[in-house]
Amino acid sequence: MPDHAAPDHAAPDHAAPDHAAPASEPDTTFADVLAGLDRDGRGLSFTGGDRERRIDFAELGALTRDLAARWAGLGVRRGDRVVLVVADEREFALLFLSALRAGVVAVPVYPPYRIGQLESYPADLRRSRAAVAAVCCVVGAALREFVEGALGGVPVHTPQDLAGAPPGPVHAPRPEDAAFLQFSSGSTGAPKAVTISHRALLANARAIRGVLATDGDHDRAVSWLPMYHDMGLVGFLLVPLLDQVPTWYLPPLRFARDPLSWPRLMSEVGASIAFAPNFAYGLVARRAANADLGALDLSRWRVAGCGAEPVHADTLAAFADRFAGAGFRRTAFMPSYGLAESTLAVALTPRDSGVTTLAADAGVLARRGRAAPPTSAGSRVVDLVSCGPPVEGAEVRVVGPAGEPRPDGEEGEIVVRGPSLADGYHGDPEGTARAWRDGWLHTGDHGLLHEGLLYVTGRVKDLIVVNGVNYHPHDIERAASEVPGVRLGNVAALAVRDGDTEGVRLAVATSREVDRDTLATEVRNAVSRRIGLPLRDVVVVRGDLPKTSSGKLRRSRTADLLDEGGLVSGS
Repeated sequence: MPDHAAPDHAAPDHAAPDHAAPASEPDTTFADVLAGLDRDGRGLSFTGGDRERRIDFAELGALTRDLAARWAGLGVRRGDRVVLVVADEREFALLFLSALRAGVVAVPVYPPYRIGQLESYPADLRRSRAAVAAVCCVVGAALREFVEGALGGVPVHTPQDLAGAPPGPVHAPRPEDAAFLQFSSGSTGAPKAVTISHRALLANARAIRGVLATDGDHDRAVSWLPMYHDMGLVGFLLVPLLDQVPTWYLPPLRFARDPLSWPRLMSEVGASIAFAPNFAYGLVARRAANADLGALDLSRWRVAGCGAEPVHADTLAAFADRFAGAGFRRTAFMPSYGLAESTLAVALTPRDSGVTTLAADAGVLARRGRAAPPTSAGSRVVDLVSCGPPVEGAEVRVVGPAGEPRPDGEEGEIVVRGPSLADGYHGDPEGTARAWRDGWLHTGDHGLLHEGLLYVTGRVKDLIVVNGVNYHPHDIERAASEVPGVRLGNVAALAVRDGDTEGVRLAVATSREVDRDTLATEVRNAVSRRIGLPLRDVVVVRGDLPKTSSGKLRRSRTADLLDEGGLVSGS
């Protein structure tokens, strides 16, 4: 059967919200994008190991065509879900792109990078596999035995197994078919798998491309972002394919060990486009404080995107000041806002605009759900960073608790609609119905619109973002609750500013006399062992933490009382 024959496709397992593609866009998929790759002499370059490995775009088209036919040899059919646990970026790219081309639904899952993850990882992987009902798992060869032990009887393959499998017919996907599933959180909690259709994926990639104005003949991109997260996957594996933009990949672990390897690679290849969370800009600026930057040339860096966690103006200013001598221009900054449920991007700052800020009263913004009035004398003022206007095709509103529109400059929940929206949470119709209502995605994030620009002020969902990784408070609280002496149901994980990212402050209640320093140390160790997360501080109090009349923890009230001295602290 030809590569792009498209037989009738299976019906989806749940009704998708209504957000059709714009009539102006051709009804195609990323399989068509991959089939059109034809450029020699430039492509994707992988810098891990002793040498750079490059796949030219024409070669990438041929390799993914061949591998797409071999999924059938592993018994995987179009529409089947396959978990990918692959740390090698080159292997991951070929697996993911060939799955797109074959209509196989890839489900990227983070590899067990850290030693501290090994204890909890098997259970996390089993939950992820079960949540999506994957028919098999494909892993890097070094992880095969470990993953087979974790998944029991589920088939586990390596990239080499796929390359050696016999080819079979390829049934190319349709625009409405699922392209891949991405988990909306990197925490250890029960995963929510977001279903991204080919139509939504292409719409969002095109919208991002439109803001970046990518040019395959002149632009070069660099990324150290993990490919199992949406910013690395969509932003730096898929978007560059639209215009065949040469892209270099730095292993995430190499960036973690040597943050300056990122600007060095940008300089070496003359890169013009890169994105990173706020913490990365702060980390690089600090590490560069005593470094010799005379050899760096960052003058071609025209898009320095920032997203995935709260964006702080002072962090970006420090980075710009430190690298101004290397030719970096602060107008290159492109703060952004997005989420997995909208494929990736919702709002992007226009090119060459730099950082736009809006002064707001910090005390008011700390109490989510209230409006942000004009600042007054004596108030602690913070500079909210604009994430720009909505990308093409996206509509953004800010609404109150009853869904009523908020006026310009007033805070509320951010809701989004448009062609980039996901089809919902796989296997979770109740969760889908809660988040997707009347064609609008209720993001669970707080923000405000001012003169057409979106400013994000907080998260209704209570997610805490540390160094670009999302953590659910209840996961942290559950780990702390296992420590003897901690009062059950009386642990609150709170997000606090910690340098250039968020940190976690943990309020722990005890009902008996304990050595508070010892209890705090045991709590820190338990959270580090279970989740791999260092805590900024642990506060031990006597009695109960604030709760609602139905017994639910009031995290915001707990934070207010700690700030006001209303709770007796212990450590």
